[in-house]
Amino acid sequence: MDTREWEERGSLYARLEDLCLRADRGELCDTCFLSPRELYFARSYLSGKGIAYRAFGGYVEAERQRMYLLPDYLEGAGETKETDGASCLGWEQTLSEFGLESDVTVLRIVGSGYRVLTHRDFLGSLLGLGLERSVLGDLCVDAQGKEALVFCDTAIAPFIEWELTKVANDTVKVHRPASGEWTIPPRRWEEIRDTVASERLDCVVAALCGLSREKARETVCGGLVEVNFEGEERPDRAVAVPALISVRGFGRYRVRSLADRTKKGRLRLVAEKYL
Repeated sequence: MDTREWEERGSLYARLEDLCLRADRGELCDTCFLSPRELYFARSYLSGKGIAYRAFGGYVEAERQRMYLLPDYLEGAGETKETDGASCLGWEQTLSEFGLESDVTVLRIVGSGYRVLTHRDFLGSLLGLGLERSVLGDLCVDAQGKEALVFCDTAIAPFIEWELTKVANDTVKVHRPASGEWTIPPRRWEEIRDTVASERLDCVVAALCGLSREKARETVCGGLVEVNFEGEERPDRAVAVPALISVRGFGRYRVRSLADRTKKGRLRLVAEKYL
């Protein structure tokens, strides 16, 4: 792990430690929106502390989520191994029962249809307002590139509604859709099926990225691969499924299965590439 990674993770743990102390005093407190990588390490840290927590990003399977640290009276609403993704839909109801409100708001940004807008266009315009990425959750763009849903900190939602009038060179309108008036566009991914000689990381990377075994080995040794958000430079590391593998310059993959040998003794690989 390089110095920057140590510093970023140390900063995250320091913020979580402060929130743990506040939760012990009976406060419901939360983080800003965390990236999937930050969520992974935050869950590990809080589990080690024995602190009850809940992650919520506004919808099922949100990638960027806020982490809520729960005081004693809310511990029953924490995540468990049995918690499924759909359970996050009840989080706002749980808060309401205790007289609290969610601080995640969804906004719809609608273009004129003059041009096709991309995720980069929408995000760039939002950040161009002077916003930090940490106050924005997922940004979901429709297939036509005309509109997007953005999940954000409730406190800055009025600012976005008032100030965001252009995305790229297209005029847009922003409003808060009523509950039930919005749906998340289906996540796009490509299934990958192949066979590999073994569970070694270089074998798996070669199959996922369409590389030669030697090139895949160089990619791993060059520090371009992460397994479950941890940098990995050992090409002979065995991949245990399920695993999330990121390869710089190629993309992010979820390995779902690595079993069932063929007649030639090779393992059948089943994975997904996020598009």
